[in-house]
Amino acid sequence: MMRKDIRASIDIGSNSVLLLVADVSTGKLVDLVKRSEITSLGRELDKNKAFHPESMDATYAAIKSYAEECDQHGIPRENIIATATEASRVAGNSLDFFKKIEDELKVHINIISAEAEAHFSTKGILFDTKFESEIITIMDVGGASTELIKVNTKTFQILETISMPIGAVRCSQWLHDDLFVQNLQKVFLDFRSDIDKFQGKELFCVAGTVTSLGNMHLQRKEFVEDDVHRLVLRVEDIDNLFKKYSNMSPEQYLEQFPFLQKRSNSIRGGLHLVYHIIHRLLVKELTISTYGLRFGTLLEGNIKKEFIHGQQA
Repeated sequence: MMRKDIRASIDIGSNSVLLLVADVSTGKLVDLVKRSEITSLGRELDKNKAFHPESMDATYAAIKSYAEECDQHGIPRENIIATATEASRVAGNSLDFFKKIEDELKVHINIISAEAEAHFSTKGILFDTKFESEIITIMDVGGASTELIKVNTKTFQILETISMPIGAVRCSQWLHDDLFVQNLQKVFLDFRSDIDKFQGKELFCVAGTVTSLGNMHLQRKEFVEDDVHRLVLRVEDIDNLFKKYSNMSPEQYLEQFPFLQKRSNSIRGGLHLVYHIIHRLLVKELTISTYGLRFGTLLEGNIKKEFIHGQQA
């Protein structure tokens, strides 16, 4: 039996595929199911300009499993709000891959624009975080891109936003290829006038890289969402994480922090990226939110036509 107040959203990122099933009947959001699978769609994307076959297999399997989960909650597959972000905007084979998923699994995937990412991430974080300041800056670190968003917390208006082509998966590949410093410098140079607009003492952060760093700061072997949500880290805390863990191998990350699972392959790049961005922005402390894009899309309930990426529209 279908219930209109039970919704599902799937967020297909460059590193992970996330599922959220929630009850919105009370005007609040009561999550019923949260799942995450690391599928690494952004793997070797800069080199190949296409999804890797193994990543596509893992993503297909994750979406199939999520669709079956939605079946159990009486959510028609055509009602699942599924979005894809930066890797899917770049990969030359994304449209064919998502058509296969729609044909076989009956789940329609919207490739959304960078502006839409900012909109939905903002909607998610504003829903369940307390703010003292009227104007805040949000950072959303993905696998292939990082969004910076300046927003008015009273009017919910986005004042400024940029999407930079740097993320945890990309940066891990750059570190592996010994290209990190020159590629990061190029991005910072390309966006130098825009980045300055986001400088400030406070930063509010969403997505898996920063939530993982928060859990690492707490020295947890398992991920404890309630302890990470709204956790405040000082710049000194990020410096300490960088000093301790910036040169570890994926195997060492996994041994020390088993909760990372497959994210152990990209967390080094994510740590390097966060460390350099917060210093570039002169940040003194950052607040972590586990409410990101999938919460925003679920709360909104649909994807407007103007939010669809040009190639798919």
